[in-house]
Amino acid sequence: MANPRYIAYFTTPSSGSTGPEALMSIRQAADRLRARARDPYSGCNGQSWVDLYAITDGRMLADAEEMAGVGVPFDGGPDVRIALGPRGGAHIER
Repeated sequence: MANPRYIAYFTTPSSGSTGPEALMSIRQAADRLRARARDPYSGCNGQSWVDLYAITDGRMLADAEEMAGVGVPFDGGPDVRIALGPRGGAHIER
């Protein structure tokens, strides 16, 4: 993938967080969250969300991959959180 803009962590309360996943846009993250919600095998439900961290330097993705399965290696909260909204939509919080 050429120059991703965000690092995504998809979270489902029953199964925890997945990630990191490099994404190009907020729209792509929302589309993936909605697709996971439609997939009966994903475990994604109405309380699932995705946290996005804007990539600000070349080391962030490597740090995130190194910490995969352990946690998020960034200080502070996410730059964007997308939650499932009513009727299958996505609600974006900045």
